[in-house]
Amino acid sequence: MRIWRAERFGKPQEVLELAELEYPEPAHQMVELKVEATGVGLPDALMVAGNYPAVHRPPVTPGQEIAGVVTRVGAGCTVQPGDRVLSSTRFAEGFGGFAEHCQVHESETLPIPAGMSAEQAAGFWVPFHTGYVGVIQRAQLQRGETMLVLGGAGSSGSAAIQLGKAVGAEVIATVSSQEKAEFCRSLGADHVINYQETPINEAVKAIKGRAGVEVVYDPVGGTAFAQAVKCMARHGRVVLIGYSSGEWPKIDPLNAILRSYSLIGAFPGARTLEETQSQHAEMCRMAEAGQIRVPVDKVFEFSRVPEAIARVGESKAVGKVIVRGALA
Repeated sequence: MRIWRAERFGKPQEVLELAELEYPEPAHQMVELKVEATGVGLPDALMVAGNYPAVHRPPVTPGQEIAGVVTRVGAGCTVQPGDRVLSSTRFAEGFGGFAEHCQVHESETLPIPAGMSAEQAAGFWVPFHTGYVGVIQRAQLQRGETMLVLGGAGSSGSAAIQLGKAVGAEVIATVSSQEKAEFCRSLGADHVINYQETPINEAVKAIKGRAGVEVVYDPVGGTAFAQAVKCMARHGRVVLIGYSSGEWPKIDPLNAILRSYSLIGAFPGARTLEETQSQHAEMCRMAEAGQIRVPVDKVFEFSRVPEAIARVGESKAVGKVIVRGALA
C-alpha cells in the first residue's frame, strides 16, 4: 500500500514522497483500517520540518488522526471488520495516517459520533480530545467564568471555543484577520481580538476591566502568552497546549506568584483508557446535540498531502484541514 514519507527533514513539498509499505497480519489487539480521511494538524508540519519533540529523526510519516473502516483485526480485539471508527495513529513509529491503510492499537480506536462524516471524524480526535483535557478536565472551566483562547481560528482553538460555550463560559478569542474573526464568532465566541491591531492584554482590559480572565487556553506560546498572562483574574489558570508561534512560553515565576495564577499542562496522552473513553462518550453526546462540530477548512485529495500540510504550516487554515483517503 502507499504511504507518504519523508526521508529527510524539510518543507513538505520538497521532502514528502509516496512510498510502498506492506503490512503483516495485525498483531495482538491491533486493528487495520482502510483510511477514509486524515486530519492535518500543525504537528504534521513541525515533524516534517524536524521541529516536533516526538519525532527525532527521519523517516517521517505524518498524520496523527484518521477515520476509517476496519479491514483486519488481530487476536483479542472487540471491534470487527466493517466497523467505522476514528483513531490516533502510530506516526512516531513510522505508521502515520497519510496512507491507504493504517494499523493502530485497538485501544486508540473510538466510535464516530452519530451523523458525523468521515472528513469531520478525521479531525475530531486531536482538537477535541486536547480541548476537553485542557478546558474541562485540567482547567475545570465553570459556567459564568471567562476563557481567553489564543489562536482561536486554529483547529485546537476552534475546539476550545466550542467546549467553553458548551459549559456556559464567556469566551474571548484572538485572531490575526477579519476572516478569522468572523469564523470564531460563528463558533460562538463572545468577543474577538485582532492581535495585529491591539495587544491582547489591552484588548482584554477593554472588555473585562480589572476583572481579567479566569482561564487562558494557549496553543500559541511566544508573545501571545506573554501578553495573556498580564490579564489574569485572581486564582486564574493558564492551560499550556503548544507553540504554534514557534516559541514555547517563557515562564516568569514571580509574575505567576504575584498574580496568583496556575500554569497547567494538558496532554491527552496522559489519560487512562477509562478517562479517554468516558470523555469521548461525553463529547459524542455534545456533538450529537449540536454543541460542538468539526469546522472543516478545506478537503484535499490524497495526491495533495504536501500542499495540505503546507497550508496548515503557513497558518492559512481557518478550521481543520482534511485529506480524503486514497481508497475512499
